[in-house]
Amino acid sequence: MLSAGHDGNIFIWDVTKGAKMKHYFNMIEGQGHGAVFDCKFSSDGQHFACTDSHGHLLIFGFGCSKHYEKIPDQMFFHTDYRPLIRDSNNYVLDEQTQQAPHLMPPPFLVDVDGNPH
Repeated sequence: MLSAGHDGNIFIWDVTKGAKMKHYFNMIEGQGHGAVFDCKFSSDGQHFACTDSHGHLLIFGFGCSKHYEKIPDQMFFHTDYRPLIRDSNNYVLDEQTQQAPHLMPPPFLVDVDGNPH
């Protein structure tokens, strides 16, 4: 099992023993730690990937990293961190477009400055 959090820690657990097997800390040079938001295991269980608050994709596992060398250092959806508001019915809307976020067109990837990849 995997657990991770806003403190930058990622733990791999042996649930049968109730013990931590592995620990990773998401330290970002010159910036401190990065909060870990999402993690997912590969279908074969040999790899897992996490995203952090700085737009980094962290990939852990066995094998060569050559396939991942072309991935940009930072990736965000252009709609990340956009302000949201509530309408008179208390539904959430994107402030700029006045649309429900799930009804908006698919987002595209940008860097930390908002430049498209």
